[in-house]
Amino acid sequence: MRRADTAMYRAKSDGKGGIRHYHANFDADRRHRRQIEIDLRQGLARGEFDVVYQGLIDADTGRLLGVEALLRWPGRPEGMLGPDHFIEIAEACGLIHPLGQFVLRRACQEVGPHGLMLSVNVSPAQFRQPGFEADVAQVLAETGFDPAHLQIEITETYLIDHPERARAAIAAFQKMGVAVALDDFGTGFASIGYLQSYGFDCVKLDRTLSAGLGRDRRAAMLVSGMVQMARGLDMRVAAEGVENEMQASMLRLAGCDVLQGYHFGRPAPLAVLLERGMSEPWVRVN
Repeated sequence: MRRADTAMYRAKSDGKGGIRHYHANFDADRRHRRQIEIDLRQGLARGEFDVVYQGLIDADTGRLLGVEALLRWPGRPEGMLGPDHFIEIAEACGLIHPLGQFVLRRACQEVGPHGLMLSVNVSPAQFRQPGFEADVAQVLAETGFDPAHLQIEITETYLIDHPERARAAIAAFQKMGVAVALDDFGTGFASIGYLQSYGFDCVKLDRTLSAGLGRDRRAAMLVSGMVQMARGLDMRVAAEGVENEMQASMLRLAGCDVLQGYHFGRPAPLAVLLERGMSEPWVRVN
């Protein structure tokens, strides 16, 4: 029965409509996931987590416009574990909400005094929390962070599965003055009607679109079309995954408002970003 249960959860984690037969490796994976869950709970209690930031660059001026807050786990005794290895487990075991609240609170405390825009990625599991909007409002009130400087990022997956709940949450955030962005735009099913029905403030072009620029003629046409579609709906456009000046120039010419990626620097503590300054361009703007 335990092995059947293990196979069932593997089938669920791999997506709907699949079949999985039990394999001994599944038990090793189950034990590993269980250990990460224990470590997550202990790590939250011990304060092992930290927040780093990646710059959001104004495409027109090249100056630092804001930052995106990113969760890291540097204090884990067994060694650093990347978000790709523990976020999904945190979602499955119900720990993503306290982790998300930790990121939001820490980021608001650190970024607030500098007047920068703050972007925070939100897990679909957080959106499912009935009191999520109220929790965000409480953090803003406690930290004194200006709601007009906060942007919540949500991926398309949750919107498809829970459209009514998503619309209600987005409307509640916008009523608070908080902007909402559709993350990973260009990889799913979003259409003009789809975007219009949710009323996003911003769309973030997926990094795969930036990666194709300069290598595939169709990538430039796709980016241009997506930017024009978003512009027609009065939405700002951000592009992530910018790794070189050629990509930055092409995205700028396409009409993107905000650029983000390793070309401007890797995620780092806020103090490191502030040392580079907010008044001078981070990159050359033609």
